[in-house]
Amino acid sequence: PADLLKPELAELEADVRRQAQEKGITLAGNAIDDVLTVALFPQIGLKFLENRNNPAAFEPVPQAETAQPVAKAEKPAASGIYTVEVEGKAFVVKVSDGGDISQLTAAVPASAPAAAAPAGAGTPVTAPLAGNIWKVIASEGQTVAEGDVLLILEAMKMETEIRAAQAGTVRGIAVKSGDAVSV
Repeated sequence: PADLLKPELAELEADVRRQAQEKGITLAGNAIDDVLTVALFPQIGLKFLENRNNPAAFEPVPQAETAQPVAKAEKPAASGIYTVEVEGKAFVVKVSDGGDISQLTAAVPASAPAAAAPAGAGTPVTAPLAGNIWKVIASEGQTVAEGDVLLILEAMKMETEIRAAQAGTVRGIAVKSGDAVSV
């Protein structure tokens, strides 16, 4: 029950004020808002407060794109079966008459990839989903077996264990706790 929890707010408020002073962060007039922000989001709360007045530190505000009508393409004469090669692999594709594609819009470009792993003959371990590194368990030079937990990734308040896909030696670690990674 909550009655058994020790009061933490005063300690947290002092800690946030100390960190803000060390990093030159100006807290809001009602500092409790900033304290609660850090309490709710401990990994990114201070980063947010540091950059609160710097719009360049955040993603740009999404802008509504106006869809331009695409000229209707002529329908192909007939359906066909083709072999398409993608990255050295051959795929058999059947193309059939389709519906109206005049309302399609261009795809949004993918986000930048996560930081590259150190060069070497090893197999890089990439993030299966975007999130923040919560804890790095493996260390450089450590020998790991297939299935060993290398690090823990936090995404949407869920922790995901990132495991070794094969046995080997950790050649380098390109992330640290608190780093944000993308797919």
